[in-house]
Amino acid sequence: MLEIIQIIALIQGLFLLSVLLVKQESYKRVNFLLLLGSIVAMLLNIVGDDDFNLFFPNANWYFFQSPLIITLFFLLIKYHHSKQDKFQNRDFLYFIPYVFFITLQIIDDVNGLGKNIWLMIGEILAGVTLLVYLGYTIYTIIKNKTERWMLFFIVPYAFLNLIDEVSFIVTSSHDNFSFLESYGIIGISAVLLYMILFKLVVSPTSVLPKADIKAYKTSSLTKSKAEAYKREFLKLMDKEKLYINSNLTVNQVAQRMGIPRQYLSEVLNVYLKSNFQDYMNKYRAEEFVECLKDEKFKNYSIMGIANEVGFKSKSSFNTTFKKIYGVTPSEFKKTLPSII
Repeated sequence: MLEIIQIIALIQGLFLLSVLLVKQESYKRVNFLLLLGSIVAMLLNIVGDDDFNLFFPNANWYFFQSPLIITLFFLLIKYHHSKQDKFQNRDFLYFIPYVFFITLQIIDDVNGLGKNIWLMIGEILAGVTLLVYLGYTIYTIIKNKTERWMLFFIVPYAFLNLIDEVSFIVTSSHDNFSFLESYGIIGISAVLLYMILFKLVVSPTSVLPKADIKAYKTSSLTKSKAEAYKREFLKLMDKEKLYINSNLTVNQVAQRMGIPRQYLSEVLNVYLKSNFQDYMNKYRAEEFVECLKDEKFKNYSIMGIANEVGFKSKSSFNTTFKKIYGVTPSEFKKTLPSII
C-alpha cells in the first residue's frame, strides 16, 4: 500500500515540477526556487524513506528528510508574505539547524556514537528549532488570513514531527513511530503535492506570486537608465527630504530630476513597486518616528509632528502609520517613555 502512495506522489510531483519549470519565467524567482526546492526535497524524502525506500532498500537519505523540507517551506511562506524579490543573505542562517542535523548524522555514521549524550542534545536542539519554524509558519498563515489551505499539510506535518521529537526525548530513539511517521509524512506529502498542483491551475497566485511584468510596454526607458533614476530619486529623498512638502507632486519631483513625468512614474511603479503618494507617505511615517526621538519635538502633539513631516490629514497619517508599523501613532509613542 505504501509503495502505491509513494508512486502516486512521485508521479504527481514530477508532473508538478514539469508545470513549474515550463512557466518559471512568469513567477517571482525567489518564490519559484523555494517552492521548487521544497518539492524536490519532498519527492526525494518520499522515495528515499529510511524504512520504506522505494528504490534502494536500507538506504538512509537523511539529506532530504524533514529538516530540509521544513526549512524550505518556512522560507517559502516567509517570502510569500514579505513580498521581497531577492533572497536575503541573512536568511541562509535559517539553514543552520538543517546543517547541524546533517553534521550530527554524518558524525554518527562515521563514528557510530549511537546514544552519545552530546549527539542526543544536538539532535533535540535542532528538532526543537525546526518545530519553532513550523509553529511560526502556522502562526503567519493564520495571522495573514491567506493560503489557509496550506494548514491541511503543515498542521499534521507539525504534529507528526512533534510526536517524533517527544518520543526521541523520552526514549532516545526515532524508531518508535517509524511506521506512522513514514505513512503519515508520505501520505501528507502526496496530498500537498496534489493541492499545489490544483491551486496552480485554479488560483496560481495563491501558490506563487507572479513576476512583475513591465507595465509601460511602449516606454523607451531602459533598465539601466531606470536604475540610475531610481538611485537619483532615493538620494534626493534621503538628502533633501522633499516629502516634507505636503503639496509635493510627481511632476515637481520629475522636473527637479530633469526627466519626463512618465519615466518617474515607471520607476516608482515598476522598480520600486509603489505609487508616488504611498512612497511619500512611507518616508513621512519614517521621518515621524525620527522626530519622536528628537528632543526638539518634545512638546509637539502627535498631529503637530505629522504636519511637520508632510501629512495633511489625520486619517491618512493614521492609516499609513498603522499599515507600516502595525500600531497607531499614539500606541507607538507609548513605547518611547524615556524619550518623550
